[in-house]
This record gives sequence, structure tokens and C-alpha cells, in this order.
Amino acid sequence: MSVVTVQPDKILRDLQELWAQLAVDQADSGGVLRACAMTLVIAAESAPDAEQSRRTAGVLMHNHPSRTVILRPDGEALDARIFAECWRPLGKSQQICSEGIEITVGQGGFSEVAKFLVPLRVPDLPVVLWCRGPKALEPGPLEPLFALADKIIFDSAGVNDSDSALQFLRKLRARGMRVADLHWTRLTGWREVLAHLVDDGAIDPAEVKGARVVFGGPSVTTCARYFAAWIRSALPRVRVTMEHGDGPPGLRSVTLAGASDSLTISAGSDHCVQVSGCGRQYRSLLPSTSEEALMQEELSILGPDPVYERVLSA
Repeated sequence: MSVVTVQPDKILRDLQELWAQLAVDQADSGGVLRACAMTLVIAAESAPDAEQSRRTAGVLMHNHPSRTVILRPDGEALDARIFAECWRPLGKSQQICSEGIEITVGQGGFSEVAKFLVPLRVPDLPVVLWCRGPKALEPGPLEPLFALADKIIFDSAGVNDSDSALQFLRKLRARGMRVADLHWTRLTGWREVLAHLVDDGAIDPAEVKGARVVFGGPSVTTCARYFAAWIRSALPRVRVTMEHGDGPPGLRSVTLAGASDSLTISAGSDHCVQVSGCGRQYRSLLPSTSEEALMQEELSILGPDPVYERVLSA
């Protein structure tokens, strides 16, 4: 990794030199393919978080090659480093590489950084902004970056006030910004299990009289609010309630009550859910909710996500 002066034109020149050097270094082993499908800007919470962001970005680049810009809130003044992430597909001799820029934010804050990011975006490709940490869901220093992005990804898992976090996301959406929340993405497996039960005839939506969403932790979480809103949007005549239960923060169980029976999906061990009722009794493995897996899913949806938008507006 090499330090460069924070001038966009110089950073771009240094990237070209980096690629030229990579081509020379790999000439005898199949060469280098430069891959880029988007600009991914990652606003880290701290210097250690920036290191984690760099590792995560390296994983994401394999399926979503990008020019990744990591914003590191550390130091007194702006500086930047460029890097390349390379991998060799199985059975291939040619390496595939994506490029990255790490910018130390400095005392000028994100308002100053936003000006430098404009020419660093890859022309004619989407820009995704990933705002890491719960503080990003509060009005504050990251707002100058929002206008640069085609999609803004947050994670409300750690917020203390789910109402304020959802209100913040709704305000951004009302301003025409496309937003996403990794805490909604964590519910994909739960929603798939319930949808499969409906498709399989285990429960008839027309016979559902009520739904109960149980959450853990000291206060109602955004994921519980999301799941309750998702049920309301699918079953508008059904009364949906939320209740506090035992266990760690997050969704603990969902029960749909019919005229003669009820069906419950509850969080189990080993990253599974337990399905019981309506003649069903089994465990179902949930998909991975690692940070890399959640981001892989969200980076696959760069256009509108009508289901999430409907749930957020509910």
C-alpha cells in the first residue's frame, strides 16, 4: 500500500500506474483482468473498523468487483492510500483485480471528503455508500456523502431507539434516496420459511385471525418492527401485535393464529428456526447472516426494492 497526496487527479494517475505495474508483475503468469461494476464507498466508524472494512471489502470484491473507497475517521489531516485486491479463479491462470482507495478523513470531516469523492467515482457505474455502525442512523457528519450515492446501506442492529432509526430512514427515502438496512436483510431466512409454509398449504392466509411477533432485548428492535410491518402489508386485515420475550435482542418468534390452529416459527440453536403447529414440526437452517453475506445480498439489489420500501413506509 502506498501513500499518495489527496488530489483526485493524482490518485487516479497513481491507480493507472498501479495497474501498469500489476500487468508487468503478472505478465508471465496469465496477466491481470481489471474488474469493476460499481463504486463502493465505506464510511467506517473508527480506525479499527476501517481495518475490518478493508477485509470485508476484499471478500465482497470477488462477487461484486468495485472501486472501493474506505473512509477512515482518524488523523489530523486528509491523506490517502491506494491498493489492489487480486484473486485467481479456480482453474484459471489470469488474476482478477479490483482497486481501492483508503482516505483518512482528518479534522475537515466528511464535508471535505465529499468534494474529493466526486471525481473518484467510476463514470457511468452506480455508487453504493455503506454507512457502518449505529451512529450513522442519526443526523450528523455523514450527511454530505448521501447525495453522492445511488444506494445507501445502513445497519440498525445496534441502535437504542428503533423508532428514531426508522424515522431517519423514512426521511431519507422521502428525499428520494434509495436506502437499505442490513437488519432487514437478516430477516430474509425468516421470511422465506414463512412464505414456504404458505405456499405449501400449511396455513391459509385467508384464515389467519392474528399474528404475534416476539422480540428479545430491553426494547423493541427494528427487525421486530420490520417483520410486523411485513405481515401487515401481506395480511392487511390481520391484527399484528409485538411482545417482549426472553432471549437476546432480535426476533425470537412469530405466531400466526388461525380459526382452529396456530403456527409458530421460533429462533433455535445452531442458526436454525423451529417450526411447529398446523401439522408441521421441524427445524430449518437459516442462511448466513455474516456481514459479508448480508452485503453480498444487498449489493445484488442496486435497483428499487419494492418489498422493503413498502415495509419501511408502513
